[in-house]
Amino acid sequence: MKIEELILSSLATLRMNGRRTFLTMIGIIIGISSVITILSLGNGFKQETMHSLAKDTQGRRSQSFYFQPNSAINNEKLKPFKEADQIAIKRIPGVAGVKLGAVEDTKEMDVEVKANNNSLAYTAGIRENTDFNMIEGRNLDALDSQTQKRYVIINEQVAEEVFGTSRHVINQSININKRAYTIVGLFAESADKDSGMFNMSKPSQLVIPKGTYQLYAKANNQMSDLTVYFTKSANMSQTSKKIQKMLNDQGSEKARGSYQYMDMSEIMSQIGKTLNMITYFISAVAAISLFIAGVGVMNMMYISVSERTKEIGIRRSLGATEKSIKWQFLLEGIAITAVGGLIGYVIGILIASLIGNMLPFKPLIDIKMALLAVFISTIIGIVFSVFPAKSAAKKNLVEILR
Repeated sequence: MKIEELILSSLATLRMNGRRTFLTMIGIIIGISSVITILSLGNGFKQETMHSLAKDTQGRRSQSFYFQPNSAINNEKLKPFKEADQIAIKRIPGVAGVKLGAVEDTKEMDVEVKANNNSLAYTAGIRENTDFNMIEGRNLDALDSQTQKRYVIINEQVAEEVFGTSRHVINQSININKRAYTIVGLFAESADKDSGMFNMSKPSQLVIPKGTYQLYAKANNQMSDLTVYFTKSANMSQTSKKIQKMLNDQGSEKARGSYQYMDMSEIMSQIGKTLNMITYFISAVAAISLFIAGVGVMNMMYISVSERTKEIGIRRSLGATEKSIKWQFLLEGIAITAVGGLIGYVIGILIASLIGNMLPFKPLIDIKMALLAVFISTIIGIVFSVFPAKSAAKKNLVEILR
């Protein structure tokens, strides 16, 4: 028989046994949909995580460089990034721009709070304004940042540890990084929606105006940092190494220390590998159901061979070869798993999209997953149908006719 006739014959047989065929498909559908759902959500989470680590709020990739003096030097006399250094950096291929100071969208910093002769460490949020659920007092507003007021809002934990009470702390003074700030609001510990697991930052325990932070950052000579922005096509790791080498060879303060940077591209690469390993491990666990489904396909095919013994005998007596018999049963198994794989892919995408609506990131879906689903399903069909197909082809014609 021609291959087209074999395919049509296989599909017709499956259609006649539609209920049994569908029940056999269920295992394949569940397995494929589970794997696709997990891969889509895992890739979406990875993309969101890498995006938040690699770029600022304007979508720019950046790297911060800083100067490390050789010995204790009066920082006020140090000017590690003069205009000539910035111009030289801009000329390096892959550099889109430079800015003196830390990255503009700094949202958190570690601060020291003095209380009863003890030093306490907290995470401070840096905001233009806030919209928290306040227990007492008010939120910070844009005017506080513009006028660089030394105002602060704190959560209940800070209030308890500093003042011994979580109430009536409004207008009290609190010492942050050796400067006195006035408390204008008290918020619940879970109120900071800008921090959390998915943007890889810690929840803020207290918040100060962004303008105030920038004012005292300059006063503390934190402008010794230099932020370099990269073009979209630039290799961050290689370009950063070139910038560091240039600064250590030609930088304004090369004789008094060294220029350093933290290689975020290497860190992100390791994070990406870790996230991939987690996604693949969970997918492998979900794929166990595919093996079980394959056993179900094999069982159905053996039952089909047993039930169709007379059909096999009639076809053999009419001239059908062992090869054509084997191919018909093999194609039936492949058809069951391939169709089940396609259905599982569609269901997996729908489930991932539904779950994505409840998460702060969207699932990442691409055509490779569809091809992977069909490929895996086809392989399962071949592996688990080949032995029943061989069994059907090897049946003794004389025994069948008896």
